[in-house]
Amino acid sequence: MREVERLRGLTFVHDVAQRTVNRDDLRALLRAEVVKSFPYAPEQYVEILSAFQLVDTRSPELIETLLDLYQSQVLAFYDPRSHTYFAVRELPAAVVGLGDPDLLQQSVVVHELVHALQDQRFGASQRDAQLLDDADAELAYHALLEGEATLVMIAYVMDRAGQPLDSAINSEVLMNLASITAAADKTIDASTPRYFVESLKFPYLEGLRLVVEGYRRGGWKEIDRMHANPPRSTREVLHREEYFKRLDVGVERRASARRWPEGHRSTGTLSVEHIGEFQWRFLVGEAAAGWVDDRVTFVQNPACDMTVLAETQWETADNARAFRDAYVALLRRRGIEPSVSIEDRVVKVAYGAQMELAEGFVR
Repeated sequence: MREVERLRGLTFVHDVAQRTVNRDDLRALLRAEVVKSFPYAPEQYVEILSAFQLVDTRSPELIETLLDLYQSQVLAFYDPRSHTYFAVRELPAAVVGLGDPDLLQQSVVVHELVHALQDQRFGASQRDAQLLDDADAELAYHALLEGEATLVMIAYVMDRAGQPLDSAINSEVLMNLASITAAADKTIDASTPRYFVESLKFPYLEGLRLVVEGYRRGGWKEIDRMHANPPRSTREVLHREEYFKRLDVGVERRASARRWPEGHRSTGTLSVEHIGEFQWRFLVGEAAAGWVDDRVTFVQNPACDMTVLAETQWETADNARAFRDAYVALLRRRGIEPSVSIEDRVVKVAYGAQMELAEGFVR
């Protein structure tokens, strides 16, 4: 804890509760964490991912695949709900041989204790709970948390080598993340759905870029300021200049609540999601440029077949048309014929089991 306090320049409010567990016991703990992190049942999460074309199967085994991914990566973790640091006795097989095991373990301890510090000093667990209804804002906030923890971890590694963080903060070497990404990819089973992998990497890699930019602007004091007014969308993480412009002005942006499309609420509505630029970019690539806002409603009929109602807003009419064309092309490649409408900068796309509902939505 003292190392984290020295490197980060903040003190813990109180000691951190700690537990040590065997790797064989880790899966049950991870399962409990995953279940608590969803605003709905894990099976419904799989249904939503499949209906939205983020993964290509509706198999409930996807949850087991997600747990496999976490278990292959986790060396330790901080549980914000119980405010407890969990140490895992054995290294995961996937990381054995990837460098000095002592340095690896100690670096992870530093990383996870930073999460405990964020919880105590900035109320991270309470803020995270408030974002449960906005997946995009939650992912953006996690980018701040993971980016900061990763930067402190890098500071620790450099400190052990006798080098201050400031000596490299302006160097492109620090931001050359290709080798980090490649090393991480080697530890991941090739059969893992790409969406899971990219969602796991995003808060660490893009979050590090965000936090490094903040540190360059004003050191750890700037990171403190970011906690007071964190990024509210993955767009602000991907386009850091927009976030820092808002931060300098002092404007706060609220997260989106789950809200029902006016005139289209259905008794079969499973969820209303705020998707965000990261997930749209995953689906349509560069055609997600110019994203402003969205609301995607998932409706199930009595047979549990899904209908997707997506309303998106874009910076310009050209952005809207580019998105429409790319998204419709994606759906058609996957055997889906959607109902579509566009009005200036607003695009509505609907598809699924209830075609009457879909056609009424886009009118």
